[in-house]
Amino acid sequence: MTQNLPRFPPRPTDTAPLYPADELMKLQSIMDNRQGQLSPPPPPPQRKSWVGKALALVGVAVVSGFVWWVLQPSNPVDQPVSQPQKTAGEFEFTTVPELPDPVKDSDCAAHATSQTQAFFKTTPCLQLTRAFYTAKLPDGRTVYSSVSVVKMKTADEARQLRELTQKDGTGNVKDLVLDKAISVPPLTTLANGGYASEQRDELVVIVESDSPTRGADALAHNKDMKRVSNDAIRLASSFGN
Repeated sequence: MTQNLPRFPPRPTDTAPLYPADELMKLQSIMDNRQGQLSPPPPPPQRKSWVGKALALVGVAVVSGFVWWVLQPSNPVDQPVSQPQKTAGEFEFTTVPELPDPVKDSDCAAHATSQTQAFFKTTPCLQLTRAFYTAKLPDGRTVYSSVSVVKMKTADEARQLRELTQKDGTGNVKDLVLDKAISVPPLTTLANGGYASEQRDELVVIVESDSPTRGADALAHNKDMKRVSNDAIRLASSFGN
């Protein structure tokens, strides 16, 4: 007995179309060509080493420091160096290596002469500060200046001291050459040169200046020394009294 089964039209997925071999080869060739035209991917970026950069900077710093050290002048560290005073004035004053800093004392009578010494014995000062400088005149002569700052208890005592030292033959505070704190041959004192003084409240500034090289005109010499002393008064501002 024969069964009659129902017939259905074939579905699209039931069978796959067969392509000729030459068509497949063409398709493969096209795909190969496209892959060859694609540029290769860029290489991954290299990571910069911060450690390497830091080491390079350290190396540069070390080399620079060494070069700076080599170029420095080879002055001994402990050797005192003369220091010019940069305050504006007529002359440029410079300290000397023997006395680079001011010297201080509280016994003014021990560093004074004649009537000035007697005044200090009855009217003691609070402090005496002295410093030593050199300056050059336009003609090349070297001038030495001793700058003294006397601190009294009151402004009235300071006035009395200044009036006393301004008179002839009444003595004075010893300059540093006369007091043998420094030697400037052939000078034994600076009192024979030029004198100048100034009162600043309870302070009295006294300056004496002289040069070993003296001209034929004694009056002109003393006038030049007095100019230097008057200009050196301003140096007392740096003493810090």
